[in-house]
Amino acid sequence: MKKIKINYKKLLKKKNKIPITCLTAYSMPLANILDGKVDLILIGDSVGTTLYGMKNTRGVTFEMMKSHGKAVVINTKLSMTIIDMPYNTYRNKKEALKNALEIISFTKADFIKIETDLNNIEIVEHLSKNKIKVVAHIGVNPQKYSDFKKIKSVGKQPNEAKKLLDLAAKLEKAGSKFIVLECINQSTAKKITDILSIPTIGIGASKNCDGQVLVIDDILNFNSDIKKPKFVKNFINIEGSISMAVNNFVRDVKNKKFPLSKHSYK
Repeated sequence: MKKIKINYKKLLKKKNKIPITCLTAYSMPLANILDGKVDLILIGDSVGTTLYGMKNTRGVTFEMMKSHGKAVVINTKLSMTIIDMPYNTYRNKKEALKNALEIISFTKADFIKIETDLNNIEIVEHLSKNKIKVVAHIGVNPQKYSDFKKIKSVGKQPNEAKKLLDLAAKLEKAGSKFIVLECINQSTAKKITDILSIPTIGIGASKNCDGQVLVIDDILNFNSDIKKPKFVKNFINIEGSISMAVNNFVRDVKNKKFPLSKHSYK
């Protein structure tokens, strides 16, 4: 099937009108399920904590992102795709451009996402001038944390809010196509959204953003023993369903009710 992607201009028109939806995916089955249901699919470096059991995202490698990215994008026909640039792969303009071109060439993702602050606005500008579609990520930048338990919301204090507003405006001017707002105070998130002509995608930044993104494992309630951030909502207990299926399989095998004749070759 030929790709008939959602057009970026159509997504841009949703700003202030229709909330934009985004979820993460790291594999073919999830890409197939999400495709066309959400506007954007993010191949996030959250793959490190969700699939590989890492304590943070710093251990996620470039090759890991390329592999998961390709698996998702090749199975995505309708939704647009964003891929995270992992930790320490965009420390300067030269490195950022080289790696961005490589990951886009290999995965065919529509956008790359980088965690941004005042120190790397010029990288966003450099990538944009080289026709790389960049999604900026402000507020809490998870790649800066070795311990996620130390993460706190930002933007409540007036001086902090002003810095975030200034940063967002500069990132739009630098060429960002969207801006992800993570763990940002509600009123500050609204002010940022209001001053920008590009959409904001919130994660822990309230309904005042133009869209929302969550990690797929969180909304499915995988790893229920792990404490989730305040902004997470479970929409189904898939972990319970999987446990039930496993228990039923074990029971049937032990009782020799599986496999039956219809499950066997003659």
